[in-house]
Amino acid sequence: MTEKQVKELEKACTELLKLDKIRHVGVINKLGQRVAGGFKKGVKPLVNEKQLRMVYMQMRLDFEMRKELDKILGPIDYIASRRTNQLIISVPDRDDIVLISAEPDADDKIIIKKAEELFDDIHIKTVK
Repeated sequence: MTEKQVKELEKACTELLKLDKIRHVGVINKLGQRVAGGFKKGVKPLVNEKQLRMVYMQMRLDFEMRKELDKILGPIDYIASRRTNQLIISVPDRDDIVLISAEPDADDKIIIKKAEELFDDIHIKTVK
């Protein structure tokens, strides 16, 4: 991934973090590592750094396992799980995954739509 691509991803993450109730936006590569994004300023993570790295790898593995059924069910548009303390959304972005965490009462449809717009726009710009 080029420095320019990372800057574009960082910009999209920063823009998405402006939405109400979003706590974290990160772009996770094929190895389960965050390549862009982070927590909204002033937000205290619910997990420590080691656990967060585990979450990234777990989300990547979960996504890859679900892709096994793409030929039958079609590709994944997004994966959302609402827990007591947090809403977690994974949105595929080419080879990466945009991992979003928000307050449990956040509107997942609004967040997903905005994420798709922002990250699709990056790819439109980089193809030109």
